[in-house]
Amino acid sequence: MALGALPQRAAVSARPNCAGPKPLQSRQPRPALAVRRSRCSVVPRASEFDLSHYSEATIAEVRATEKYGHIVLLRLKDTQSVLPVYIGEFECGALVKEINKKPTLRPLTHDLMKNTLEVLGFRVTKVRITALVGNTYHARVHYARGRGPGKAEAGAAMPAEVDVDARPSDAVNLAVRFGAAIYVNKEVAAKMSHPVHMYEADPHGGGTTEQHSDVVRSCREEIMAYNDPTIMYKLQMQLAIADERFEDAKSLRDQIDKILASDRALSLVVAMETAMEDGRYEEAARLRDEFKALRQAQQLSSREVSDL
Repeated sequence: MALGALPQRAAVSARPNCAGPKPLQSRQPRPALAVRRSRCSVVPRASEFDLSHYSEATIAEVRATEKYGHIVLLRLKDTQSVLPVYIGEFECGALVKEINKKPTLRPLTHDLMKNTLEVLGFRVTKVRITALVGNTYHARVHYARGRGPGKAEAGAAMPAEVDVDARPSDAVNLAVRFGAAIYVNKEVAAKMSHPVHMYEADPHGGGTTEQHSDVVRSCREEIMAYNDPTIMYKLQMQLAIADERFEDAKSLRDQIDKILASDRALSLVVAMETAMEDGRYEEAARLRDEFKALRQAQQLSSREVSDL
């Protein structure tokens, strides 16, 4: 076949003096790829937080009840107060098993986490309950190299301590398994802790003397009478989601979380609603009583200011 009869692309490639594309292996690495590699090799920095903003706590009691869920009572050091943390059934069972040193035939999830960390040469040094957002506690777990407190691997420099986000139930489970300290943010403790005698009166998690229907009715009355400062934000967020303006929805969600973190009355309302939805009527009744006492104190304070 004559050269002129070849397709144009084939004819061009058949010319001996035509500079064809360079082989792929001869190309220089792209700068963007080099940047991505360097980012992957960044060593985590040491955790930075002020321990003076935290109170040390110990596990005072773990309760598991069919009616009111599962709860861990964290007793704040040098006080007569406890922080109640409601957790899931599995996490509660794993915690009770470890506290009582009951062996299992096969490792549970938290046992697997502990075993994996030890094989990799890491340990949990401490855990912190850092914040309350709405009705949810946030926590951090701190890791450092070494198989025991203060024992780094031979010939290896102790790296910076790092911390990761975690649920309090998982954080406490790991703390118990590693013998690590538990800390609670003082602002969270001030808002959510209660005198220990409130729980000593009912050590086995017995129910409230009120009927469940009465608890629900009275809680609903308190909630309906409360002027929710986030109601407009919630409506705007729903509209933003419907219009697929997700960045706006996220911004509104952040504003709601900020209000929840600073407004104790609103936090109690959210916690009350969640407790009722979960069937934890005793907890709902306690939150209702605390909410009523707080509202009465606020009203009394506003009257005193108006009389000045």
